[in-house]
Amino acid sequence: MTDSQDISSETPDVHITGKQLLAMTPGQVHALYKLRVDTFVNEQHTSFAEIDDADAEPGTHHVLAYIHPGADLRWGTPDPGSPLKLIGTARIFGPAEEQQIGRLAVLPEFRGFGVARRIVEATLDVARGRAAALDPVSQQAVVKIDAQVATQPFYASYGFEPVGEPFTVEGIAHQEMHLTL
Repeated sequence: MTDSQDISSETPDVHITGKQLLAMTPGQVHALYKLRVDTFVNEQHTSFAEIDDADAEPGTHHVLAYIHPGADLRWGTPDPGSPLKLIGTARIFGPAEEQQIGRLAVLPEFRGFGVARRIVEATLDVARGRAAALDPVSQQAVVKIDAQVATQPFYASYGFEPVGEPFTVEGIAHQEMHLTL
């Protein structure tokens, strides 16, 4: 077994947190945007405006997955201004009765470790917390996502169901999906 095979079989210790964009340090904002641009613009070759106004809205919550690089830095170098390395993110925004999840991204070298699953679970916890303030008799909370068609089974595992017909964004097939809380 080579060193790279040995490293890839290890599971990093992932720390999930979240905050509003304006509560982040400049280094954290840079790491967030770099991860998303690397994923959506560079890897997936999309040209849409990755950084948008929804990021800085007071009701937008960014879920952040970090790892500690470790003494030997086997998982890479820390992010600027943080002893941890950002490896994944998602955001949730909108009113409690109709929340939107988006921008789920995980660094390629950390895919397959369950990081995306942990991020989605944390994001849904935020959605459930917001929905708890609604009147259960007269109001219903729905969480929406515009999932890439290839990820539809992943979201279906949480109870998301397709709504409407698939559509294309920047050459990538998407499907709107809803989860009623």
